[in-house]
Amino acid sequence: MKRRVKIYAIIAGLVFLISGFGKALATADFSYLIIRYGWQAVSDIAVLIIGAEIIVGLLLVFHIRLKETGFIAIVLLTAFTLIYAYGYFFMDMEDCGCFGSVSVLNTSFVFTLIRNAALLYLLIDVCKNGGCIASSLTTWKIIFITAVLCVASFISGLTYTNNDMIHFGYQKSRYTGKSVHNSVLGDFVSTSKDSTYLVFAFMHSCSHCLNSIENLKQYEPSGIVDKVIAVTLKDSIREKFFINTFQPDFTVQTYDPQTLLRLTNNFPSAYYIKNDTVKLEIRGELPCGYVLLQQLRKIEKNGH
Repeated sequence: MKRRVKIYAIIAGLVFLISGFGKALATADFSYLIIRYGWQAVSDIAVLIIGAEIIVGLLLVFHIRLKETGFIAIVLLTAFTLIYAYGYFFMDMEDCGCFGSVSVLNTSFVFTLIRNAALLYLLIDVCKNGGCIASSLTTWKIIFITAVLCVASFISGLTYTNNDMIHFGYQKSRYTGKSVHNSVLGDFVSTSKDSTYLVFAFMHSCSHCLNSIENLKQYEPSGIVDKVIAVTLKDSIREKFFINTFQPDFTVQTYDPQTLLRLTNNFPSAYYIKNDTVKLEIRGELPCGYVLLQQLRKIEKNGH
């Protein structure tokens, strides 16, 4: 029985570790997935949730206090499963996002339930019979666990704040070259062929978004675009702070998480529209008016 429980604990622990590190490699995406459920406050502790998964995984692999660790793992797994089921049935959430950037493991709803049920079976056995396995938390294990958590924290921090660079028309662009009316953007802006627009998607809590506002305020007065439209989440408290602090002279439209995240889950993102077509997609902090104008001239010169 001890051998079986040890094997079960290792299997379950590896699943938690893969899940934790998968999310760590795409922390911003995980944070916005939480926001999509309507829990913006919880999204601020996305890194702590990732850390909890990794700690539980390490304790299971090293057979540390298996009875207690198994119970915590059962609680986490049950909570994640119930939340995903709620999202699937009531919020049209088809992708569980369980393994973050390891997208091949983010499977269908049915397969996810089957996998979680199998994992739950292993964890129940570990929790029930883990008391008979004694494994001390030695110095080298403490050092190893600490080192792994430091690496995971660094990766999470890096992937949570990696929007400070400007990416013009990056390779994974969903909209460049497409008609506004034939894309999700059509749900956020109504365009005229003889006008130019810049749609700016941002979050009130995103520092890179807020660092872009002064540049954004240049675009209409300088004539780079005819109209600026900013889109963000509904949040009465942060909206008031934003208006009082930045005094925007452009249109700001607010949406619920499920609607906004259909447009993008990378913030800030901006879309330059001309002739009812997205000519340029920008991810990261907005450039000043001069830099954007130079980029637009390159586009015109290349005939895009």
